[in-house]
Amino acid sequence: MRSYLLLFLAMTLCCLYAAPSVKAQSSNAAPSQHLVFSFPGDASLKMMKVKITQTAYTSYFSVFNWTGGYAGLQHTPDSSSGSSKILIASQWDPNTAAGILARQAYLGAGTIYSRFGGEGDGAKTINPYNWTLNTWYNFVIRAWKLNGELFIGTFVQNLSTNQWFHTSTLAIPTRTTFLGAGSGAFLENWHGSDPRFDGRFVRKAYFKDCWNRTDAGVWQRSSSRYFSCNANDANRNGIYDLAFNAGFDSGEDAYFMEHGGNVTPSAAFNGGRTLTLPDQTNQPATPTVTVGEVSTVSASYSAGAVTVNWTNNNTKSPQFSSTVEILNSSNTVVSSSTEVLPQKRSAVISGTLSAGTYTARVIITDIFGGVSAAKTVTFTAGSGGISGNWYKIKNVHSGKYLGIENSSTANLAYIAQYTSSTSNNLQWKLVAQGSNYVLVNRNSNKAIDIANSDQTAGVQIIQYTVTSSLNQQWQLVSAGSGSYLIRTAMSSGNIIDNPGSSTTDGTKMILYAANGATGTPNQRWVLEDQGVPALMQTLSYAKPSLSEEATVLKVSPNPASSFVYVDLPAKGKELKVFNINGALVKAVKGDLSGKVQVDISSLTAGMYIVHFEGRQVRFIKQ
Repeated sequence: MRSYLLLFLAMTLCCLYAAPSVKAQSSNAAPSQHLVFSFPGDASLKMMKVKITQTAYTSYFSVFNWTGGYAGLQHTPDSSSGSSKILIASQWDPNTAAGILARQAYLGAGTIYSRFGGEGDGAKTINPYNWTLNTWYNFVIRAWKLNGELFIGTFVQNLSTNQWFHTSTLAIPTRTTFLGAGSGAFLENWHGSDPRFDGRFVRKAYFKDCWNRTDAGVWQRSSSRYFSCNANDANRNGIYDLAFNAGFDSGEDAYFMEHGGNVTPSAAFNGGRTLTLPDQTNQPATPTVTVGEVSTVSASYSAGAVTVNWTNNNTKSPQFSSTVEILNSSNTVVSSSTEVLPQKRSAVISGTLSAGTYTARVIITDIFGGVSAAKTVTFTAGSGGISGNWYKIKNVHSGKYLGIENSSTANLAYIAQYTSSTSNNLQWKLVAQGSNYVLVNRNSNKAIDIANSDQTAGVQIIQYTVTSSLNQQWQLVSAGSGSYLIRTAMSSGNIIDNPGSSTTDGTKMILYAANGATGTPNQRWVLEDQGVPALMQTLSYAKPSLSEEATVLKVSPNPASSFVYVDLPAKGKELKVFNINGALVKAVKGDLSGKVQVDISSLTAGMYIVHFEGRQVRFIKQ
C-alpha cells in the first residue's frame, strides 16, 4: 500500500509540473524592423526619400538614424501639437550625467521642443507637419561645426509640391565625426498592449535614394544594405511576431518594410529574420538637386546701419549660409556679412555711410553646396542721424556718463554713472535693430539689458552678452535741446532713469516711467559723438556659458497656444503666471525642478509673465 501511495504522489507531481498555468499575452505589437545602409565614410549630409502607404496610430516611420540621433514621421494618437501625423527629430545627450546635453538651436514654424528620456536622454522636436499617405518626402540631415558645437538641421521636402521645410536644428558639443558613416531607417509600432493601436493594423513604407555626402562635397551611394526584424521581442510581439516582410520593389524602384495584420515573410527569408538587399536599380551616380534661389531683397539705411531683408524660393534647395554685401556707386564692396545660419533672412550691418546711392547684394549657399545667383536692390543713404561712431551718453541732470559698474566685463554687472573720462567703459555704439537700438559697451562688448525681461519700475539694469533680443532693444525719443529719453522697446515703455537725481559716481541706473512726454532732467540723456568709428559689423548671438545658462529661466515654445515648458534653473515650490496687468492667472505647486509643463489653453491671447524663485520670463499666448 505504501508503494502505491508513493507512486500516486509522484504521478500527481508530474502532472502538476507538466501542466503549468497559461499566462495571458499582454502585448501584441507588430515587430520592429530596420533597413541598414553601409557607406565608405563619415558624412555631413544624409538624404533619403520615404513614402508611407499604410499606417495606424503609434507608428514611427524613422527615415534616418545617424550617430546619436534619428528623424522621421510618426502617426500618434496625441494631436496636441496640432496634428496626429507629425515630423520628429531627436538627438541623444553625449553624457547626461555629466551635464553634456543636446539642445535646441532653432525651431521652425510650429515646431515644439522638449526633452526625452527612457532609452537614454536627449533633445526632441516635433512639428504638426500633417504628412499624407502615398506622398514621397525627401529628408535631408545637414550637420556643421561652429564655435565648439556640432549643429544638426533636419529638412524635409514634399515632392508633390516641392516645398521645403526646415523643422529644427539641434546642437551638441563638437566631436571628431559629423553624422557618421552608416544610415538606417526603422518601422516601429510602439504600443502593443492596446487593441486600438497594436499589431493587427498593417503599416507599410517605401524608401529610396539613400545618400551620404562627405564634408568635402563628395556624394556616396551605399556599398551594401540589409533588412533585419528584431529577433528577441517575441513576448512583446505576441501573435504578430512573424507578421513582417521587406524587400526591393522594382515597380517603385524602392526598398519597402511592412508589418502587422496578415503580413508574412516572403520566401526569400527562408525562415529567418534578416535579408540582404540588392542595389537600387535606378539610383544614379550623383543625385539631381536644385540650386538655392533668393527671391526678393529689400534694404534701408537709418541711424548708422543698413538693414537688409530677403526671401528665398521655397521650392529650391534650402539656404545653408548667406553673404550680404553693401556696394557703393563705384560697385566697390564697402561692408559685408557672411554667416552659416540656415534660417537667417535679415542682416543689420552697422557703420556710417556718406550720402548717396548704394546696392545691397545677397548670395546664399544651399545645403548641398550650390551657390545662388546674386539678388540686388538699391537704396539711398541720407545725411544726419546717428552715426556709426562711438558715443558717450551724458545724463542731463548730473552731467555724468553711462558706464559699467567698476568697468566690469562680466555678465549681470550693473549700469552706473561716472564722471567723464576717456575710458572705453564710458563709450557706446548704437547698433540699429530696425527702428530700435542695441547699446553695446566699448570696454566689455556687452549690451545694456533688462534682466529676465523684468520691466518693473525701479529694477536696476545690467549688461549681458549681445543677443539683440527685445529686452536689449531701446528707442531714442527726442526730449528737446538735443536730448533723448532712452525707452525700452518692450511693452512697458519705461525709460533709463538716474534714481533720485543722483550726482554720485557709481549710482546704478534703473527703469522707470517717464515723467511726461519729455521726462525730467534725470531721465534725459545727451549723445556725444566721439568721432571714432565703431567697426562695421553684424551683431551675432554669442552662446552663454553653461554657468550663465544655469541661472536663467527659460520658456518654450514662445509664442504658444496650448502648453509652455518652463526650464527651471533651481528647485522650488511654486511657479506663478501673471497677465500683463499683474493679475495671477495660473499657479503650479509642488516639488518643482527641471522642465515643468504649464497648460495655457484656457488663457486669452496676450503677453504673460512667469515668476519662479525671484526670476521672471515672458511668453506670448496665441
